[in-house]
Formats: sequence, structure tokens, C-alpha cells
Amino acid sequence: MSTGAEGGPAAVGTGAEADAALAKLVLDLSPNGVLVTDASGRIRGCNPALGRMVPLVPDPLGRTPLDALPLPAVAEALDPRREGECELPLHIGTRDLLVRVVPFGVGGGRLCIFQDVSRLRQAERYRQEFVANVSHELRTPATAIAGFAETLLQDPALLAPEAVGMVETILRNGRRLTALFDDLLHLARLDAMDTPPPLTELQLLPIVEELIDKHGPQAAERKIQLERSVSPGLWVRGHADALHHLLGNLVSNAIKYSDAGGLVLIRARPRHNGVIIEIVDNGVGIDPIHHERIFERFYRVDKGRARSAGGTGLGLAIVKHLAKAMKAKVEVRSRPERGSTFRVWIAGGDAPPT
Repeated sequence: MSTGAEGGPAAVGTGAEADAALAKLVLDLSPNGVLVTDASGRIRGCNPALGRMVPLVPDPLGRTPLDALPLPAVAEALDPRREGECELPLHIGTRDLLVRVVPFGVGGGRLCIFQDVSRLRQAERYRQEFVANVSHELRTPATAIAGFAETLLQDPALLAPEAVGMVETILRNGRRLTALFDDLLHLARLDAMDTPPPLTELQLLPIVEELIDKHGPQAAERKIQLERSVSPGLWVRGHADALHHLLGNLVSNAIKYSDAGGLVLIRARPRHNGVIIEIVDNGVGIDPIHHERIFERFYRVDKGRARSAGGTGLGLAIVKHLAKAMKAKVEVRSRPERGSTFRVWIAGGDAPPT
């Protein structure tokens, strides 16, 4: 842009002309690729960055997206009959792109923005590899430490009285480290999944009964009742291992954060062409100010209580990942000292699937 006599920007036309010139300048300088279609689905405009990111034909204006760039997923997202916004990842050559499509203008036009996220994706892959490798290497010595401590405690008479408490502390923290590394490895595997796990129709009651058997000793040790209320005919669409792990983490948390004499209930019911699975407890509860963040990695509501309960701070992050992989949704309803209800919405029903 040129400058006027006073050193400021000179006027470039007035009114609509100035707006058009400014819009063109912004688009030309944008590092993101931009493509606009009209109500008929044909390309109305694009900027230079787009041609540097994707294989774009010369003179694309007036063409359909599929004619102008050989990316069927993008062409489908730009279909004027499609409603709402969408987001999709693309890998072209050495580039990782994130494509966002939103309605634009009146009558079905679409705005498509291509963002190069290659460096972000590479940094994320490095982080995942680092976490997975470190967790794998550290899990082995942590398991050995806990194993030797457990062996020593099998015959405490061989230990000096003042050493028994020390070895018990070693065992407790060795087990905690092992659980932490197991959860980190599980999250690393979830992050590295290129495709979601295959989903099938599963009978819910056998999965819940297996959870009762697995977590019954933990509940009994803490003097907590563990019960179920699940109809035999209920089925869900999910992945057996993922669903078992997801619900198991919720049940284990409910037991950990309930006081002696409490109740943990696993219940399920059909709802709106799906099934609601709830893990209900009458434990310490969670203040609503924490509800949005408890599914983040290592976020703790009460650090002192979580540490004494032996939690890793990763259980609910794993729950969120697994729910997303099964196209399910998880939410919490809780109040301090009034218990918690973790609710999982998942596809399913109470009649045989068709």
C-alpha cells in the first residue's frame, strides 16, 4: 500500500472499493489456503496459499471443487446441499493439513480454510513417542521394585520392625508407578490409533457382571456395596475391550472416592435409539467448577485425596478417549458430599439389533 503526505496509508478507493481491496490484500497475504464456493457449488474465489498447499488446476474459478483439485473428501464437504460446519484432516505429500468448511453467504455458499499443521503434528508425534518409550522403559524397574517389596513382606519377621513400614511404602508407591506407566502406555496407544476400533453389537449384562466380579474385591476391602441394575436384553454398539476398560475406570474411581459403607451402582436403560450407562456413587462428590476439566490428563480435584487413593490422574482422560473412539459421549453430574453420576451415552437398545 502507498502512503499519503502525512505518512499514513493513502486511501484506496472509497466504500465498497476499499473493502474489496482490503479483503484481497488479506487473502493474498494469508498463510492459510482459502477457497470460496457459490450457491451452485462452483469455485468463486481462492488465494495464492491454496495453490502452494494442494494440487490446484490453473484458472480454477467457475469450476467445481472436484474438477479444480483432486480431493474427493473436500469436494464432499463443499457440497452446497450439506448443512452445518465440518472439519477433516488431510495428508498431502509431506504436509499435514487441517481443513475447515463453514457456510458462507446466502443460498448455500461455502468457505473452506486449509491450515498447515505439519509442525504441530510432528511435535505431537514426538511427544507420543517420548511418552511411550519412557513409560515402557520405566515400567520394568517399577514392577521389579514392587515385586521385591511384596516378596519381603511375605515374611515380615525377617525384617527389622522399623523396616516393615518402609517396605510397605516402597510397595505402595511401586504399584502406583506401575499403574501410572500402564495408563501412560494405554493413552499412547490410543493417541497412535490411525483408525477407531471396529464396533460390534454387544450384550451389556455380561460385561457389567464381569466388572462386578473384577472390582468386587476392591469394593469389599473398602466395605462398599457394588450393585447393578441392567436388563438382560440391553445391547450396545461398541468395542468389548474398550467398553470394559472405560466402565472399569469409572467403577474403580467410584469405589476409590466413596467412604466405608457407601454404595456404587452400575445401571443402564434405553434412551432415544441408544443406551445410557450410569456409574452412581454416594461418595465425596465433585464441585461443578471442576466438571469441565476432570477429563484432562493429570487434572486433580483434590490432590491430597487423589494421592492417598492411589490414582494416576489419567483414568478419566482414558475414559474420554475410549468414549470418542466408540462414538459415545461421557458426562458427569455431581455435587460435593452428594456423590457422583458418570453417564455414558452410547448407541444400542433393548431389542435385537436389525
